[in-house]
Amino acid sequence: MIELDPPESAAPAAARARPRPRRRLTIRRRRQVSGGIGLGVVVGIIALVIMAYNQVFSPGVPATVISARAGLLMSPGADVTLDGVTVGRVTSITPDGDQARLAISLLPGKIHSIPANVRASIQAPTIFGPKYLGLVMPARPVTSRVRADEVIEPTADPTEMDTAFASLVSVLNSVHPAKLAAALGAISTALRGQGTTLGNFVVQTNDYVRQLNPSLPAVSADLRIAPQVLSTFSAAAPDLIKSLGNLRTTSGTLVSQQAQFDAFLLNMTGLANTTDTFLAGNEQGLNRTLATLLPTGNLLAEYSPEFPCLFASINKEGSINASATALAMDATFLPGVKPYTASQNLPVTGATGKPSCYGGPLTTAQAARWPLIRFNDGTQNFFSRNESLTPGSPPLAVRLFGDQGAGAAANAARNGRNH
Repeated sequence: MIELDPPESAAPAAARARPRPRRRLTIRRRRQVSGGIGLGVVVGIIALVIMAYNQVFSPGVPATVISARAGLLMSPGADVTLDGVTVGRVTSITPDGDQARLAISLLPGKIHSIPANVRASIQAPTIFGPKYLGLVMPARPVTSRVRADEVIEPTADPTEMDTAFASLVSVLNSVHPAKLAAALGAISTALRGQGTTLGNFVVQTNDYVRQLNPSLPAVSADLRIAPQVLSTFSAAAPDLIKSLGNLRTTSGTLVSQQAQFDAFLLNMTGLANTTDTFLAGNEQGLNRTLATLLPTGNLLAEYSPEFPCLFASINKEGSINASATALAMDATFLPGVKPYTASQNLPVTGATGKPSCYGGPLTTAQAARWPLIRFNDGTQNFFSRNESLTPGSPPLAVRLFGDQGAGAAANAARNGRNH
């Protein structure tokens, strides 16, 4: 191999080519720094996304839910929903004595949809899945909204699967396997070949329940008042039992008087037949009589409130005049009135007002001062006791014979009675 010495002109070029390794190292460092910066940017973006997802930059409205227990699968970060829409998250779960305190953070943009009287319920989408906190709208939501640091009441304690399994295990432990197998075998034998009958029974039961559904409100109302009714029956039970004991005596009397009772029933049968024949023959007449008496009955019913006062006044009048042994009458002639004219003397029904006794029953002193009550019945007003002209004043004898003649006539009449 022949080696050639580089020319002199090539020496400076070789000298200039010596720093190239440093340039290559600098480019490598630049690429490493750029890669690190890019990786940091990606990590920062991921961190920002996680922080935004956890609402670090937009803190929500804090609230608290106190429940008897939070459950095994409830953890911080669980959703808080309202009608299926996520409105916040569970931030922490801390024990508070025998209860669990769930701190939640509600989205500020969803506060306007959450009333102040909302309730909370711990729910599970599946049997073994993680739980979430569901807000339950009340039947009558208020106008005010949920505020910060407000305590939301729970609706009911959730049922844990371990509790259900523990109850199931206790039931299975109390059941003997041999007896359970025998019972299941007997049920299997009884149901074998009865599929059609069982299906018809289920269909009929479904129809019956469908017809019963409209009556459920009435059944619910009856169940609400059932305790009061049963309490009444309980209080009346001794009297009912006593009455049933008395029925034993009554039934014994009926048995001992069976012949008389048969004759009584036979006579009642004859009376019923006679009454039926009478009513059938006089059906039209009875209908007309009742129709005729209906207006009179309605009128009497309308004025019935004043009947007690009327009868009391009559009774009182009888007691006042009980000492009277004769009826004294004072007859005289009065000036005639104008003859009847159809246009001016037609009857008028002008009495108005409700039934009234007008202050009665009155005593004699009250009756003397009681004003005369006049009704518009189409007749001319008669002179009352308070006016100057009264019936029999002056008497007929005075009008015919004068004062002296009337006195002589009266003396002669008394002498004739004495003789």
